[in-house]
Amino acid sequence: MCLLGIDLGGTSIKAGLVDKKGKILVKGQVPTGAGEGAVAVLGRIRDLARNLAGERGLALADIAGVGIGIPGSVDVERGEVRLAPNLFWRDFPLREELAASLDLPVVVENDAHVAALGEMWQGAGRGFHSLLMITIGTGIGSGLIIAGRIHHGVFGYGAEMGHLKMVRDGRQCHCGGQGCLETLASATAMVRSFREYLAAGHPSRLPDSPDLGAREILAAATGGDELAARVIDEAAYYLGTALANAVLLAGPEGVIIGGGPAQAGEIILAPIRKHMAAALGAWQLKPVPVLGAELGNDAGIIGAARLQLLR
Repeated sequence: MCLLGIDLGGTSIKAGLVDKKGKILVKGQVPTGAGEGAVAVLGRIRDLARNLAGERGLALADIAGVGIGIPGSVDVERGEVRLAPNLFWRDFPLREELAASLDLPVVVENDAHVAALGEMWQGAGRGFHSLLMITIGTGIGSGLIIAGRIHHGVFGYGAEMGHLKMVRDGRQCHCGGQGCLETLASATAMVRSFREYLAAGHPSRLPDSPDLGAREILAAATGGDELAARVIDEAAYYLGTALANAVLLAGPEGVIIGGGPAQAGEIILAPIRKHMAAALGAWQLKPVPVLGAELGNDAGIIGAARLQLLR
């Protein structure tokens, strides 16, 4: 038996055939082309699925089911995408349309939830029954799993860590709020903070440039640049504080940090641990490990396939 896991992003569609033990048998990706409309995107998914099946000598009918992760708000019960700005979708019946296109059963989920599920099954969260995962990128995504199941909450979006309000009257967020965690600790926020400090006259060996990103700031911090290290520590403070609050509320067995900045390793993981422990204080009755994600881009594929096994 094999399952099709799909990680649908605004830029690319990543997909793979996954066996019931969580091993990727074959994978591939194609551009999303979201600007061409939903029908074109579904066509690319269908073609990619056929190509992957063909590489294994299979037809689409040989696939047991499909799971797909979406960067946006999902009505899991209905299989509908409420809002996916990067795809230009609103109230789109994805499960119905994709099931008709592939003639296969489909489960639809938020992509951060799917990544958390993948890490629990085959990544850094192996052996855990509950975990909280955050992904640091342009924004901050998150997924909470309790007793092996994705937590959705009454509104359906589950743990939305990126929009925890951390600072009163803070930076404006694209969600309409102010002082959200992702305005303070995302990769985008790190770059903004670094540039603000440079503009205020703080010295750094790392010059500003149009190509400046969180990767360059993390590398500079690793190399001993004091301003870069300050920016990373400030982002880690907000991340650690938010995670401590989440640990107090939900009590996960572990925390997993994913996304591009997390690939820098201890230069960001260590200060997150430090600030989380400080915020927990006496309430940290036993260690809550903070781990870097292990699966990279495969987390979405593996987690999406897992959705079918949890039906």
